[in-house]
Amino acid sequence: MNQSLLNTILFALAFVAMVIGIHKSIETDIATNYWIFMVSLILFMVYRHRKKRNSA
Repeated sequence: MNQSLLNTILFALAFVAMVIGIHKSIETDIATNYWIFMVSLILFMVYRHRKKRNSA
């Protein structure tokens, strides 16, 4: 699979997870949706790691 395509997919998933987390937190409290924010953070960290590794 193309590396830039995979990076784009990871970034898009991180963004979508963050938007879902914010939306759910508006409806309920943030504590019940903490895991959604952590999934978003992990996806973003993987994206940053892959991007830094590919540019070096």
